[in-house]
Amino acid sequence: MQPRLGDLALHIARISLCASGVALAARLESATLAAAFEGALFFASFALMHDVAHGALRLPRKANELALTLSAALMLMSGHALRLLHLRHHARPLAPDDAEGAPARLPLSRALLGAPLSALDLRVEAFRAAGPSGRRCQLAETALNLASLALLLASRRPALLAVAATATCLQLTMAVWAAHIPHNAPPWMLAAARRLAFTRSPIALSLGYHERHHRIPNLPCSRLALPSLDRE
Repeated sequence: MQPRLGDLALHIARISLCASGVALAARLESATLAAAFEGALFFASFALMHDVAHGALRLPRKANELALTLSAALMLMSGHALRLLHLRHHARPLAPDDAEGAPARLPLSRALLGAPLSALDLRVEAFRAAGPSGRRCQLAETALNLASLALLLASRRPALLAVAATATCLQLTMAVWAAHIPHNAPPWMLAAARRLAFTRSPIALSLGYHERHHRIPNLPCSRLALPSLDRE
């Protein structure tokens, strides 16, 4: 099968635009702008990491592994850890051993309060569940994450501190926005997300067509709203 270069180009364009915004905000020393663009960059990187984790872009193996590491690094996270637990989630959605999906089984208030601990638990569980090669990858990626975070903090520049704070905050709340809400979204929220599908926003598509993603996990996020899929 041929690589889905159009979908890859869309991811790269989205990430490049957001990264340029972060760079501009840093140059202007605007913490507010930096936080806004970093939030956009985080979600753009998450969308690429998610497609790569499923092999949806049909990249050669080495390129796919590199994309997994780099896309997650932009979120200060380990791509191999994220992929391991996400694929387990798809294999057994919301099962007792589904660590990623555990917050979806909780009330929203408990998922929110437990989100920071859940983020740490996922790192630990991913390392525990990995084989020797996977553990080496996770350790290398985690070292890269810590080094990147240390550089941001050591700069003492408000804009870069805002970047670090935003990425950390989004990590520590993933249990809510990446697990609880997609599996418990009310009808009005799903309808609103689907009305925004024309924007090809990965947030809108992933939320509005989450069930379809579970049914066709190797389909790029940007294609989830295709009308032809309704006939499958």
